[in-house]
Amino acid sequence: MRFIHAADIHLDSPLRGLEAYPGAPAERLRIATRQAFDRVVDLCLEERVDFLIVAGDLFDTEVKDFHAALAAATQLRRLDQANIPVYLILGNHDSREEMTRHVPWPANVTLFDHKRPQTVRHPTLPVAFHGMSYPKREVTENLVPGYPAPVAGCFNIGLLHTNAGGNSLHAAYAPCSVEELVAKGYDYWALGHVHDFAILHERPHVVYSGNTQGRHAREAGPKGCLLVTVDERGGEVREVEFRETDLVRWFRETIPLQPDDDADALLDATRNHLRELVFAADGRLAAVRLEFTGRCAVHDQLAKDAARQQLVTNLRALASDFGDAVWIEKIKFHTQSPLDLDALRERQDLIGQLLRDISSLATAPQSLLTLPETKDLAAKVAAELSQDADGEESFNLDDPVRHIAWLCDAEALLLSHLI
Repeated sequence: MRFIHAADIHLDSPLRGLEAYPGAPAERLRIATRQAFDRVVDLCLEERVDFLIVAGDLFDTEVKDFHAALAAATQLRRLDQANIPVYLILGNHDSREEMTRHVPWPANVTLFDHKRPQTVRHPTLPVAFHGMSYPKREVTENLVPGYPAPVAGCFNIGLLHTNAGGNSLHAAYAPCSVEELVAKGYDYWALGHVHDFAILHERPHVVYSGNTQGRHAREAGPKGCLLVTVDERGGEVREVEFRETDLVRWFRETIPLQPDDDADALLDATRNHLRELVFAADGRLAAVRLEFTGRCAVHDQLAKDAARQQLVTNLRALASDFGDAVWIEKIKFHTQSPLDLDALRERQDLIGQLLRDISSLATAPQSLLTLPETKDLAAKVAAELSQDADGEESFNLDDPVRHIAWLCDAEALLLSHLI
């Protein structure tokens, strides 16, 4: 017996926030989640699996655009024509209260109840499915105790959209422990919500399939679904095979620079890295976030707006060397001056005093908040700079780590003018 375990498809999600990136391949990103789901269905047909499991968040949010519902139904109808049942639960993104439009589910789709966990039997195989859809977006209670007991003589599968084990990168929806899941007595837990493939336990298997398509730079690396093979004689999972379905592969690439590296060296290093990423993407669009680190000669240029913008333009132009295979999503610089700051700090002049003052502030960065200028600045720009386009906080006056980073940037800018 074989089946596909997928989750977190988030149909039509990547379109959000693309306005912040001029020149972004918007159409390729917009349809990537749909194409990834198409690949899941293709895989079901190619491997002639016995059924498909979708462990929540088929849709990214409420079905405002009926075309997303039709696209999903069309693909699932292909499985209906091949007599492949589909077992589906709703997650936090597409919960019962979010589903404001009716989805024309084909006859082969079993959508689990949102009021209580229920058990459903496969029509021809000795398999019992236990699952529950989210009634609302924020389900904060543990759902596991309410799940039915395993059915004797069947291979028991639990479908659950959950934060098992308290993953700090995801909201604590339907929280539970791995030990609770194991103790339930099921043979396989098909989990959703966490967007990375992870086997939390074996025999019984407790597994996150991850999402089928990365949506931003924080979801880097291969994305896909799982092809699970069960030994029918022993009733045990024999193999869990990760299959890639993503059309866009996200990369967060850190490029370390050396003291003598100037702008040309930076561009050469970037070109080499992009070449490697195109190879790694294997025909997919490589969406790349570049981060530069290290003490380097080019740091002085980066402290000056005009020179910095020109370098950013030159970096983005490198993508054209690879046709439409690369998109540089964002560029971040975390470089430092190659100057001997310790020696400069010992100088008995204005520069030495300035560096000592900055060092003093760095030991107690919260003291910056007492400056009236800081408060005025925060009031003016906090709302505008509260988030990056992909949801990362970019302006947070309560974060001492950011205070120190800003001090380092100010120090570099001052030194570029003074030395």
